[in-house]
Amino acid sequence: MNDLTTHALEQALQTYQQFPAVPTSLISYQSNGRVIIVGDDAALSLCREFAAPLKLTLISMQAKAAPGQTDVIALNGRKIELQGYLGNFVMRLSDQQGNTETLRADMVLDLNAKPLLTQQLLPAGYLHEAVTEQNKHELEARLQEMTGEFEKPRYFNYDASICAHGVNGKTVCTNCIDACPAGAISSLIETIEVDAHLCQGGGSCATVCPSGAIQYAYPRLTDSGNRIRKMLQTFHQQGGEQAVVVFHAAPDPALDALAKKCAVLPLRVEEIASVGMDLCLSTLAYGASQVVLLVNSEAPQLSQNQLSQQLEWLQSMLSGLTINPQRISLQYQADQIELIEQKWGYTPAAYSMPQNKRHAIFQALDHLYQQIERTRELVSLPLAAPFGTASIDETRCTLCMACIGACPGKALQDGSNREIPEIFFIESHCIQCGTCTQTCPEQAISISPRIIYNREKRNQSRVLHQDIPFACISCGKAFAPTSIIHKMSHKLKDHYMFKTTRALDRLKMCDDCRVADIVQDPEAIQGSFDPLSNASAKRLS
Repeated sequence: MNDLTTHALEQALQTYQQFPAVPTSLISYQSNGRVIIVGDDAALSLCREFAAPLKLTLISMQAKAAPGQTDVIALNGRKIELQGYLGNFVMRLSDQQGNTETLRADMVLDLNAKPLLTQQLLPAGYLHEAVTEQNKHELEARLQEMTGEFEKPRYFNYDASICAHGVNGKTVCTNCIDACPAGAISSLIETIEVDAHLCQGGGSCATVCPSGAIQYAYPRLTDSGNRIRKMLQTFHQQGGEQAVVVFHAAPDPALDALAKKCAVLPLRVEEIASVGMDLCLSTLAYGASQVVLLVNSEAPQLSQNQLSQQLEWLQSMLSGLTINPQRISLQYQADQIELIEQKWGYTPAAYSMPQNKRHAIFQALDHLYQQIERTRELVSLPLAAPFGTASIDETRCTLCMACIGACPGKALQDGSNREIPEIFFIESHCIQCGTCTQTCPEQAISISPRIIYNREKRNQSRVLHQDIPFACISCGKAFAPTSIIHKMSHKLKDHYMFKTTRALDRLKMCDDCRVADIVQDPEAIQGSFDPLSNASAKRLS
């Protein structure tokens, strides 16, 4: 690596480090030293002498406490339930009769071979360790260090108005809940709730959210993207070429060695799972020749699975653009990163990074699409990708518009204010959440993942289904889709309330004419028509 490239790298990294990030709010913890220690009698005996400010509650896994151990609570076959975080742990001991003893603590030291908590990112204040004569003082010191007042950034922002988690009491999207390795996200039926004290900034929730309802707050997407844009601008202005941007969450000597040999820009992030499609594509658009996500062994398996899925979608998009899909890759060892020799000849983007993840992805794709030989306007994507189209089976759809009211992205829109009943679709708004398919009473809608590179067509409103408006048989006014009138007439023709031709014909009238006809119908007004007696007669027969 020549001196010019070395200088360009130094200046670029300096620009990156100096870029200001908008601060977020803080989450506070208060720990007063109350510790629950759970284990067998031998393990508890090694911890009994832990000194102030620690205040110990000892839980023995034995059926009964050993003679003379009055400071120990015996489990005695009871079930243990533990939840909480530093400063606010709640442990419940329940027997088979439903009797419950509740204990509260600031910290928990779990000495059992099998941990009480199993989430991949454990809450602050919970330690799962085996205690020995050699490490008991270290454990004591770690617990004492967790006594006091602490703060951490609030890592997320949540916009419930665009959340696709639930609609009309139905659960639709659980991506963030399934992806959170800390178990910090729970369902509120139609929206979600994030426990800020359990959240540890893993970022996988924001990465997998199809709508952008949940966003990484520190650093914000717009700050991260603009830092990278300024960094790469400096690199190119100083004569640098073929920059390889490597996102990593832990120090790696092999990465340091690689950075001395070629134009590698290592960017440290809090959690590697926070780097999603939006930032990867934007980094490529801003002028990086290659983007690498370096995953260390400590990354939760849930996060690694989500990154692999995101990479599959990304590489499909790049292939559709005739760009080498390995321009964005996932690596587990820095010394195995394969550099692409073919030069990156695209002009770097100069636009400012948006905060909305979908806008960021579309802007990056638009920039790259403008610079290639545009032989394809779209490409199919793997299943579960958050971009795609929808289609309607015209033989089933009655234009009831239930799908429109349910669509969280407003991809489906109502055209009934026009003369012809219609359903319109804007593909750029579709997040492939499946709400429409679950809401449609006729099962007339299907969705399929794909991406349209042509921005104009992607944002275009197109008709998915339309019908001839049905004219009132009395006054001639159009008042409903023809298909829904025919379907209602067919389904209700044997119903006792529509046993006469006149009653059935009222389904084909507008509201005003229907009321007028009921008033003029002797059977409906003079008592010949009694829905209760008719219903009773029908049941008896």
